[in-house]
Amino acid sequence: MKKHKGKAKQTAAPKEQESPKRQEWGYEEMLTELEAIVSDAEQRLEQEEQ
Repeated sequence: MKKHKGKAKQTAAPKEQESPKRQEWGYEEMLTELEAIVSDAEQRLEQEEQ
């Protein structure tokens, strides 16, 4: 009785992960985002104090 070797499974080469495109932030965009974060934090603190 002959032993048959099965075909070796071919593994697919891992695809390079596509990194999400980084958003370029200018000064105004960063300032606007920080102001929104600070405003949100102030509102949370006010709610916690009540």
